Amino acid sequence: MSTDNPNPTGATAGSGQPHPTVVPPVPAAAGPTDGTGAGVLPGGVVPGAGVPGGAAPAPDAQQPGEPGWASRNSGLLVAALVAVVVAAIAIAGLILWRGGIDDDNAATEAAVSRALAEQGGEVESIECDGDTCAAIVGGQAYTVLVQTDEDGEQHFGVAAYTGD
Repeated sequence: MSTDNPNPTGATAGSGQPHPTVVPPVPAAAGPTDGTGAGVLPGGVVPGAGVPGGAAPAPDAQQPGEPGWASRNSGLLVAALVAVVVAAIAIAGLILWRGGIDDDNAATEAAVSRALAEQGGEVESIECDGDTCAAIVGGQAYTVLVQTDEDGEQHFGVAAYTGD
């Protein structure tokens, strides 16, 4: 005699108690990216496996579990933005520093022009770079050395230009 129940609907046995219905376990469908279970073949993922309705996702559509480009490269983006900010600050500092030098040279040119005019010279052009100026006075070239003392007064040494 067989112990298997020929009636799978749970018919009663001789004792009057119903036999429980046995339902075999069903493995969960694997998602397209988990790499195990249904939907994965040795050659790769079966399109549409684990997707509701069995439809394959669009090839260009981003999967909901994948991080975006910005999320994957956030460290690189932060580093690039910091580099851009540092470069902008450096350029702004260089412009301000150079502007200060130009202002100092313009003040020196005005002081040398005034000193040469007081001595009766007619300044045709003048260009200063730091504490040295090149001037053309009355058609002749001169080199002017500028020295500032501890009181802030400027003293000038004028020599005829002798050089190339």
